[in-house]
Amino acid sequence: MKNLPMKRRTFLKTTALAGSGLLVGCTFSSPKLLSTSKASEEELGLWVRIGTDDTITLILPSSEMGQQAHTGQAMILAEELEADWNSIRVVTAPVNPEYGNPQQNNSQATGGSYSISAFWDKLRQVGAGTREMLMTAAARQWGVPVSECKAENGRVLHSASGRSLSYGQLAAAAAKLSPPDDPVLKTPQQFRLIGKSIPKLHTPAKVNGSAEFGLDVHRPGMLFAAVNQSPVFGGQVMSYDENAAKAVKGVEAVVPIPNGLAVVADSTWHAQKGLEALKPEFEGGNTAGLDSAKVSAKLRAALDGMGKAEISADKVLDVEYEHPYLHHATMEPMNCTAHVTPESCVVWAPTQSQEYAMKAAKEVTGFSEEQIQIHTTLLGGGFGRRGEWDFVTQAVTVSKVLQRPVQVVWSREEDTQHGFYRPASMSRYQIGLGGDGLPVRWESQFAQPNVLARFAPPFGWLDLDPMTIAASVHDYGLLPDHFYKVEGVNMTHTGVELGVPTGFWRSPMNNLNVFYTESVMDELAHLAETDPLEYRLKFLGESPRHKAVLEQAARQAGWGAPLPKGHGRGIAIHEWFSFDDAKTVAAQAAQVSVSKRGRLKVERVDCVVDCGLAVNPDSVKSQMEGGIIMGLSAALFERITLEDGRVVQGNFDDYRIARMRDTPEINVTIVHSDSAPTGTGNSNSPIVPAITNAIFAATGVRIRKLPIGRQKLV
Repeated sequence: MKNLPMKRRTFLKTTALAGSGLLVGCTFSSPKLLSTSKASEEELGLWVRIGTDDTITLILPSSEMGQQAHTGQAMILAEELEADWNSIRVVTAPVNPEYGNPQQNNSQATGGSYSISAFWDKLRQVGAGTREMLMTAAARQWGVPVSECKAENGRVLHSASGRSLSYGQLAAAAAKLSPPDDPVLKTPQQFRLIGKSIPKLHTPAKVNGSAEFGLDVHRPGMLFAAVNQSPVFGGQVMSYDENAAKAVKGVEAVVPIPNGLAVVADSTWHAQKGLEALKPEFEGGNTAGLDSAKVSAKLRAALDGMGKAEISADKVLDVEYEHPYLHHATMEPMNCTAHVTPESCVVWAPTQSQEYAMKAAKEVTGFSEEQIQIHTTLLGGGFGRRGEWDFVTQAVTVSKVLQRPVQVVWSREEDTQHGFYRPASMSRYQIGLGGDGLPVRWESQFAQPNVLARFAPPFGWLDLDPMTIAASVHDYGLLPDHFYKVEGVNMTHTGVELGVPTGFWRSPMNNLNVFYTESVMDELAHLAETDPLEYRLKFLGESPRHKAVLEQAARQAGWGAPLPKGHGRGIAIHEWFSFDDAKTVAAQAAQVSVSKRGRLKVERVDCVVDCGLAVNPDSVKSQMEGGIIMGLSAALFERITLEDGRVVQGNFDDYRIARMRDTPEINVTIVHSDSAPTGTGNSNSPIVPAITNAIFAATGVRIRKLPIGRQKLV
């Protein structure tokens, strides 16, 4: 659909009416509310549809991948609308630039923990405006002033006469009214939903099996495709046995795809068996001959190329830290369903980026946007991986050849070995301390692949990597006002092209850097012979929110209380959304035990988070708990290694993630706030250095390379 200019009360022409009622919405290109009585999922804007049967459908801009974006967004709309929560259903918005996220360069994508903060104001405006239209419609029908009417639980009430009308009864009349220019928003004291732990909208459907994830899509006459891509990134197919594959029961076709082949059959099982018989051979590739040792060597060579500083001070810290590649490891493997005909293309995808899914479909088919539909299913985990579009390209490619609906499903091995990985990274810190234990000179260097250069080539041309810069302990031109006030900081970085596909991994610009900076702060405290908590507090005099969160986390964890031998506590703090005025601040304290034989156990994690107003406290708590477990998993176990240009790991037996037995006691405290909500999805960052700092407190062993794995701790 084209981004057509819109007037105040003009929507795109609908292809089919979804029934009479009221539709109210708004766009980011216009401050005005929009309304129509012709409700269809094809209209632009964030909107609410009220049917004459009292159902309320909210068309929401974000993909739902378990982070409860839909529940939170629905709560905001329903709060201002004074809707009956039990009448609410949600639909993911169709593709259109008007649904772009203003905090992500107006791209239609879900990531960065922006689902609540980016749409907070607009969702409230739509809800409040719709409420006022319904109240006006009721007042006119009764012939009473609007001031005598009240909206409550999906009805408009007139207390003086005892009359009431449901929203469905008022929808048609309200649709004839002009939306208010400046609807009155509720005060926090008036909230009845926001701030409450409302049950998650999708839970019943997930429990009874009616929820539709990507793998649940079924279309009449649908075929299934299994894929095999070059094990060396960028390699090409040289040969394969098509006849052997077609001899397998149920196999109908073999279709070339970028860097690989797809076998198409009447079931996923038959497609997989056909793939085994295909026996493809590949050659070449961008990573031929590359292994993990060479990755580390190239990163270190890049650091050395920047040169080491000569630092003269009372005490000097000179250390290197290293991160491995990480896989997203979503529970639902990559998949996509597409149906291409000579005139149209329909895609059903568990995608974080409707915009890139549309671009992929356009590129393969050559169709205009009017000929393409993107339907977003629920996502079985995303973490940034489903912001990519390779799986969409494959499904559309195969369906275009066969002119039938096709569902592409990756095996777990294919998923693990063909990801867009969190980049490997290496850093060096050289810091001199004065007689007071405070830094007098701070030199930090970073070497890693430039993830953003793929999306914005100028970052590569300029050798500028904001992902590396973020969370560095200093004020930087792009990221002013770091919460730690440290003098004498100089930071340099360089991109290292290794040929391995990289992408955004949960908390992308934070998960790398916070391990570095919060570990270094701990090392400086030790060098200065100061308690790690007290040392951090020295740099937070101009950051009262951060100071309060850190102190509360320490109190909650019992900081300073004696622990048995072999036990230790570590602490870390960080903020997110450094590009924005509104920031989320979180501190986490970990308590670990290390046995005499070196067995590590994370016993307890205490977390305090200040995320502005918590729309749904239970969702915030879930996000923090999930992020802590994911960060713990990365710290203890996860890594992608390479041999001869190929990823070694294939499944959860050799790419280990944290299990139930690894999960510690987790205590989350949400700081009360009436400020606008921020986000909590990036909550996996502080836990990693909190754990490694706790290991040092327990054993005196400093962890500077992840994962901890089987590193010697005693």
